[in-house]
Amino acid sequence: MLLKDPRIVARAVPRWALAWAGTAAITVLLTLSDFVGVPVVEALQSGALSTFVIYVPQGLAFLVVYALTLTITLVTFVSRRPKLLLVLAVAALLPPAYVGHSASAGDHDFAVSSLMLHIATATLWIGGVFGLLVFLRRAARPKEVVARFSTLALSCFVAVAVSGTVNAWVRLGSVSLLWESRYGLLILGKVAILGALGYFGWRHRRTTIKALDSTRAPFLRLAAGELVVMAATMGLAVALSRTPPPPGADTTTHGLLGFDLRELTITRLLTEVRLDPILLLAVAGAGAAYLAAVRRMPEGQRWRTVSWLVGLLVIGYAMVGGVGVYARAVFSVQMAQYALIGMVGPALLALGAPLRLLPERWRKATHPAVAIPAYALPYLALFLTPLFELSQQILAIRLLVTLYLAISGLVFFTALMDHPIPTLTTAVVLQSWLAVRLLTGPLMGQAWYPELGFPWLPEAAADQRLGAVIPLFALAAVVVRRWRCQGVGWTRSRTSGWAR
Repeated sequence: MLLKDPRIVARAVPRWALAWAGTAAITVLLTLSDFVGVPVVEALQSGALSTFVIYVPQGLAFLVVYALTLTITLVTFVSRRPKLLLVLAVAALLPPAYVGHSASAGDHDFAVSSLMLHIATATLWIGGVFGLLVFLRRAARPKEVVARFSTLALSCFVAVAVSGTVNAWVRLGSVSLLWESRYGLLILGKVAILGALGYFGWRHRRTTIKALDSTRAPFLRLAAGELVVMAATMGLAVALSRTPPPPGADTTTHGLLGFDLRELTITRLLTEVRLDPILLLAVAGAGAAYLAAVRRMPEGQRWRTVSWLVGLLVIGYAMVGGVGVYARAVFSVQMAQYALIGMVGPALLALGAPLRLLPERWRKATHPAVAIPAYALPYLALFLTPLFELSQQILAIRLLVTLYLAISGLVFFTALMDHPIPTLTTAVVLQSWLAVRLLTGPLMGQAWYPELGFPWLPEAAADQRLGAVIPLFALAAVVVRRWRCQGVGWTRSRTSGWAR
């Protein structure tokens, strides 16, 4: 935060982390009391705590929050790396999203995704304003600090608005229920407060940030008022979480997928779309970050931008297009999704040379000793452990698998350009092993696909045989493309950092 004494924040982190862990523990006890309908002391004396935190989704979710916040507290004593602590903190926010109204809604994965994004971005926004109020007086360059946060706050404002709108639509399904139900009126209250917060942000950008050159008082006064309004928003959010959806809202789950799925056809595979706010935000963020950094490339290297954006489009389609829609219902389509996210998309991204835009230490990840194990790990875990079926059933695991496949694929195919022999050999051996295992091994998803209940599902053994060869075809296409692009491959230059 560009403080005169950076140790001030370092000393505050463990205290705030411990306070968060304490409130998480209290939340577990209060939720138990609410669940069994007796005071906290009686609930503890009943011996129901262990059953509650292990077998009841609400109890387990808040126990995970407590464990993560306690982990954050312990980590602060050995490492105070902001990025690591931020990742842990955001992770600790998300478990309750799986047990609220959104988890029981029709389109429950869509509802949970939007709620996760809503919670994470709202917390970053509110926490940032609070941090400015506490530490801005001790900042050496306050205007620079606030200007940086202003960009983040605007992004959070947009994300909160979009994710909130999506989640409200999934819960209500009808505009008229906004004013015909208590649930809808609470949503309208949140919309009104969000508009007020937008006004606060406009005032900051128009007046108070400029005034920081001479005085901090106007900014601090307006930020304090903003924080009070944010507290009111959180109060409405709590009331909303305790209010049942209106009778006319769609509360059915539409089976295990959470949505109705029509019979698979080639046309639907190409045209179906189910937007996911978290996945789309990740893809859009990757595109924006690359475009912001690509200005450092020489003019002759700007063609790489096209490759990067096409790679993002491939991954985006695999996640929210027809392949993403049918992946959880049809094994061969799931393998096509893995191939697009883990091979085809990353190979195009690698041609964009994004790691050349990062500090030198990040480029060590492209060494074969790192890239090869990272690439092999998800395939071994998916097809040698229960991870495959868990990824079909649990949204969080599915999102993590998707993210890891894309990142490890990018690292691997970047390494392929500099170290073709070991990396290409690994890819061929790994995908050949996978094909043999799927052709000769047990059927995958035996506890998942039959439970979906779709009468049009293909015969399992034949579908698995088709899925076995899809990654091999994808790898062949990537390899052919790699040799065709060899003439415009990239190497490191001592002068400009780039060369054809």
